[in-house]
Amino acid sequence: MQRVLRSIRSTPLRLTAILVTIFILSSVVSFATAYFVIRATFDSTLEDEINQRVATYQAIDDQNDLIERLKDDAETSKPELLILQYLPDQGSPISNVRHFPPISGRAIIAERAIDHRGREIAESYLARSMRVGRGQLIVAQTRNQVFEMGEIMVSVVLIGLIPTLLFAAVSGAVVARNARRKIGKIQTTLAELTSGAMEARVPINASETDDLSDISKSVNAMASSQEALIASMRQVSADIAHDLKTPIQRVAVIIEQIADKTKLSDGQEDLLDRARAETDGIVKTFQALLQLAQIEGGAVRDRLVSTDLRAVAIDVFEFLEAEAEEQGHGLHLQIEGGGQFIVRGDRHLLSQVVANLIQNGLRHTAVGSQIKVVLKKTDKGIGLTVSDNGAGIPEAEREHVLRRLYRMEKSRTTDGNGLGLSLVAAICALHGAELALSDNAPGLVVSITFPKTDPRRDAPLSCGRCSDAGHWHRWVWKRCTLGARPVHG
Repeated sequence: MQRVLRSIRSTPLRLTAILVTIFILSSVVSFATAYFVIRATFDSTLEDEINQRVATYQAIDDQNDLIERLKDDAETSKPELLILQYLPDQGSPISNVRHFPPISGRAIIAERAIDHRGREIAESYLARSMRVGRGQLIVAQTRNQVFEMGEIMVSVVLIGLIPTLLFAAVSGAVVARNARRKIGKIQTTLAELTSGAMEARVPINASETDDLSDISKSVNAMASSQEALIASMRQVSADIAHDLKTPIQRVAVIIEQIADKTKLSDGQEDLLDRARAETDGIVKTFQALLQLAQIEGGAVRDRLVSTDLRAVAIDVFEFLEAEAEEQGHGLHLQIEGGGQFIVRGDRHLLSQVVANLIQNGLRHTAVGSQIKVVLKKTDKGIGLTVSDNGAGIPEAEREHVLRRLYRMEKSRTTDGNGLGLSLVAAICALHGAELALSDNAPGLVVSITFPKTDPRRDAPLSCGRCSDAGHWHRWVWKRCTLGARPVHG
């Protein structure tokens, strides 16, 4: 059903529907205009015929001859075609119908006439009433031909227009489907590029030369340029890492040599300890920045496999439980539901996410605070929440704390480099997970939702032919025409 709705909302199908609607409206207007023009012409012809007949009667000077002529014409005229009615000043009326509505001058009569046998005849007349001789003459001719012509035109419309519309609709649907498929390939590739898979490319048929193919080529050219740029940046980062990390480590070694070989006073020992701590902090910050750059660059994407998040959470909980107790905090793990909690990810990075969130709570909450880790299955996938009852983060700063090296004013007195939450955000983005910060009243709630995966294969749930990039579906594992990737079932 959702696929049908997305198809209806697609731009190609909407354009097709608009064109078909315009064609219908233009056809209806054309036929309606033609009908009214023909009807006006027909009425004009009828009026000329009536005027000629009336002129013939007016040319008869003798009243008796006029009456005889009218009687003959009334007897020989079919009332469904021509109605004659003469009301002399003296004598009996002459008429070929029993009833005809009274008129004055020229008029179109929609009321049916009744013949001498009591039958209703014709539906519309063009009539004229005037003084002829010593009496009032009414001459009316049927307009049934107009209605018959209208029925014929409607039949033409139905016979000719409907098949045309059906053909246009089917052709438009085929064109829209092909366009949607091409757009889907572009969307899928863009989604992969956005998530860090810089090797992704839009499949292109060399024989196609339409606008969408040109756009696909432009996307591929952009992706190639970005891939080359990122590769260059990675190399520069690696060079910087090597050139900076080594001197920092040398400084740390020198500090240790000074501590071992030199007899120092208490004050000097204190200064040396501070230097050692600062050096360790620089190394940790540098390593975190390097890891963050690697994650954001997609360098670890190949390590994503089916992983049980339940086992990850339990391992981290057991590792940090003693530390939390030592610091006077309560650490609780709640797992809702049985079985495995399979996500597609890197076990080490997932462990780092859980550990960073717990340690963030330990670091920024007062003694006696409670930190709760909840793992549960939802309609969207697998949800992981870590909450505490500390001071929390103001809503205005929640977006900022996800940036690297950002530290709130109140947290500057505590240990940390401002990379914990930014690293969590980068790992979540790598795994396609949604990250949200909210208020625990008091405290902070960090919610992460991992998308549903198919535990049968260690492959991404995406296909270059699927137009629903970013959505999760049921999949059938078979060979795609674009390569050995899962395709939509």
